[in-house]
Amino acid sequence: MGGALCEIISMKEGLSIVAGIDFSASSPMVLAHTAKIAAATGARVLAAHVIGSGAIREWERTADCAAQTAARVEEIAARLGGMLAEHCSGVPCECDVRIGNPPAMLARILTDHRADLLVLAAHDLTKRRLGTVAAACARSAPADVLILRDWQGSYFRRIAACVDFSPSSSAGLDRAITLADAHEASLEIIHVIFPPDRDPWGRVMDQPMDADTDYGQCVRERASAAMDEFLQPHAARLAKIISTVRFLESASPAAAISAHVEAAGIDLIVTGSHAGSWIEEFVLGSNTERLLHDASSSVLVARGWNTRGSGGV
Repeated sequence: MGGALCEIISMKEGLSIVAGIDFSASSPMVLAHTAKIAAATGARVLAAHVIGSGAIREWERTADCAAQTAARVEEIAARLGGMLAEHCSGVPCECDVRIGNPPAMLARILTDHRADLLVLAAHDLTKRRLGTVAAACARSAPADVLILRDWQGSYFRRIAACVDFSPSSSAGLDRAITLADAHEASLEIIHVIFPPDRDPWGRVMDQPMDADTDYGQCVRERASAAMDEFLQPHAARLAKIISTVRFLESASPAAAISAHVEAAGIDLIVTGSHAGSWIEEFVLGSNTERLLHDASSSVLVARGWNTRGSGGV
């Protein structure tokens, strides 16, 4: 079934943000965060709701209620329109209601509207495992994905960008700077160094007694130099916000970042997602997967190939 659209404010060319709405208690939070980003970036907002196709098809077949299904779609569109008027006033917005598999249909909506960002609630009631829709979208949605923790209602005050000096982490840092600026939040740029005194099997590495310089110090100096070079293209934008650089040392980057995020009270982690392979639809990368499930904050997965989002999330 095609999308049921209701225009609230005239559409604007440029960036588009899709807010995945399921009418749960977290939906107003999703819309509020989406509106905040849209107002800061000049984007339009699309509130999307996907009705699961399995139950609907069975109901239509047994009760011959196709007409009632169409009426229900229009009813949901009107309800979305009311939520947009309440939570997204002042920004261009519309809504789209469809029937299908939620992750697949949200991906289609993102493509149809050339959207740059998908905002979803985590629905991780145990605080340790994402809801199935959020997890699937984080892996395969054709746009950046912002997953908001259900218990985090306030706007972001402290943001962390995880970088490994790759192009995808540069894209992630770009998004993090935009969000820090929009929320007047501080930004911490984090890089994890493999412990200089350990080998990959966890054994202590002995340094030659006649070495001129401390090996650990050399590793840290190289990492600092690499960070300076990595940050250079972002220098002008970083100068406009409060930012710091932090190096962590661990053989398990995700675990170290998760522990630091909880201890430091970080509201949002931004991490890049490497692209270019079919396997990305199944595995984001072990560190990103662990962050999605273990971190106590919201997470933005930035697609390195999503150049439309550059500078505007």
